[in-house]
Amino acid sequence: MLSPTAVKYTFSGHDSFQCRLLWLKKGYDYLRTGQSFAADDAPVRLGVGNNMVRSIRYWLRAFGLTNEQEQLSELAHLIFGPDGFDPFLEDQATLWLLHYQLVKTRHASSYWIIFNELRRRRSEFSVDDFVYYVTKVKAEREKFPVNPGTVADDFKVFAKLYVQGGRQAKDREEGFAGILTELTLLKPLERKTDDGKSVTTLYAIPLTERDDLPAELLLYCLLDAPNLGLSISLETLETEPGMPCLVFAMNRAGLLRKIEQLTGRYPTLLTYSDQSGVRELQFKEKPDNKYQILRDYYASALV
Repeated sequence: MLSPTAVKYTFSGHDSFQCRLLWLKKGYDYLRTGQSFAADDAPVRLGVGNNMVRSIRYWLRAFGLTNEQEQLSELAHLIFGPDGFDPFLEDQATLWLLHYQLVKTRHASSYWIIFNELRRRRSEFSVDDFVYYVTKVKAEREKFPVNPGTVADDFKVFAKLYVQGGRQAKDREEGFAGILTELTLLKPLERKTDDGKSVTTLYAIPLTERDDLPAELLLYCLLDAPNLGLSISLETLETEPGMPCLVFAMNRAGLLRKIEQLTGRYPTLLTYSDQSGVRELQFKEKPDNKYQILRDYYASALV
């Protein structure tokens, strides 16, 4: 989850469609039968237009469910397979897991940037703020080419993925809403312009305790981070890019509550130390298979 040294930035590929509720399952089932998104009959088999075929392909990759060769990941099989944990996304924990995947994979660059960078610079931000940060701050510093119009379009897709529109219930029922709207991570705000003559839309990602985020998911995220050692400071968990507090917009109270839950449920695996001002979450040992944590959660959730 920690930031890699070299990053390829991508702000397009979705054809301006946010990922809809049933698209990942639809795309998974299609690939599982040995089909390819490049096939001439892909639109017919998927029941969507050509541009939506490209979008479904993009979102499977962005959520880390496929690789560049369109091969399904182990996590894709665990979620959407015949015996999958939650193929129709009925458990909100699965939406949190997908959100984490979307930020972590960085195939869709805006999500990493917004949750790990922009939100720390501005508590409220607009599409123009995002475009300025990417094109005038980040691109000039890191020397990568970028088109402001493409970045602006990508932000609009980001907003539709997390914010429910005016037809909320109907959109959700018919599968048209963005797949992550139920997380209520992104809050749209209306602010009057300086001249008071018009209104602009701003967005905020407020820090909360995230009570609906299972503690097991936090543990999975830590096991998914290859650069973490056996001891992880509270400061790292709170402030490092890619760590739980930034990815999930979770405050310290929420983090400490989940650490308490984890050390209570996994006493042979984890301890938390708060001595002489040094606060650390410590692994006694790390499980060989990070997916077992997800299996544990879903097994108990289905009881």
